[in-house]
Amino acid sequence: MLYIFTGSDDFSLKERLKQIKLALGDESLSSANTTMLEGKNLTAAELQNYVQTIPFLAPARLVMVNGLLERFEGSKGKAAAKDTADKNSPDEFARALSNLPPTTLAVLLDYTTAKDGDYREKEKVSALASNPLFKLVSPGAEVKHFAPLSAQNLPGWVMQRAKQSSIQMSVPAARLLTRFVGADLWALSSEIEKLGLYAQGRAVEEADVENMVGYSQEVNIFGLVDAVLDHKVKDAQQSLAAFTAGGGSPGFLLFMLVRQLRLMVRYTALKKRGLKEAEIFKAMGGSEYALRKTASQAACQNMDSLKAIYSKLLETDFNIKTGRFEPELAMGLLVAELCGRK
Repeated sequence: MLYIFTGSDDFSLKERLKQIKLALGDESLSSANTTMLEGKNLTAAELQNYVQTIPFLAPARLVMVNGLLERFEGSKGKAAAKDTADKNSPDEFARALSNLPPTTLAVLLDYTTAKDGDYREKEKVSALASNPLFKLVSPGAEVKHFAPLSAQNLPGWVMQRAKQSSIQMSVPAARLLTRFVGADLWALSSEIEKLGLYAQGRAVEEADVENMVGYSQEVNIFGLVDAVLDHKVKDAQQSLAAFTAGGGSPGFLLFMLVRQLRLMVRYTALKKRGLKEAEIFKAMGGSEYALRKTASQAACQNMDSLKAIYSKLLETDFNIKTGRFEPELAMGLLVAELCGRK
């Protein structure tokens, strides 16, 4: 069986991979029968050898190939498709994948990434449609594009995830949780499990989310944001350590940093239009305390510096999601660099 998985929702993608790995039988033998290959320098002959290898004491083996489809995107992909004499052409790779033995499960992985940390789902789907290798192998494969969930669909996902873990959760609680944590499904899944343990069999309500997720994390994050924007390296590092020790996820931290930065950008833009502070507060909404904190932070920055910080946040998100850096290391580097900006 051949699978083709694309998209930037790595949580859902890896959940699907877990289901596929169940076909390998005994979990203790799964590692011996699982192979991860990087498609960038992989040859068709090597792929042929891997997919034809017989599994060890298991009914099937899993061969995952990351980035092979990407080799044949754009102009280079079209040129490779024409060169049928090339031993590593799309035809050769398709041949290796077309006659899989019944004991092999093969997965082509293609994470949707683009420059500046922007995840362009529609462009990736369009690129796959003209990808010569994809055209050859997709008719006989299970194809799934894992696009990020929209804000409207996140509460429903939380409810379904809670149900899978036998956790009861009210709809208002699910909505509040997504508002605090954002679209990071890894963080949401972790918080759902924590809330289930906290509720001890009863339904999770808004107050539980506020107590377990909202207040403590938001206080830590605002303290961290203050320290970063004031270039207080020691305070920022201590706040980051406290946030991590309290179970805070890098995804939630990035979400809240971006959220606060957007508020600062909006405040700065309204201020530039000549609006008075009372008019700005009315336009932005929210508590007066939070708005005054935003105004104080924005006063120390200009639009160019805000854009630079935003770009750095996107870069960090990109590095975490693509596995370039471990989340804790990426956040440590982010705080150090932002604190060093003058």
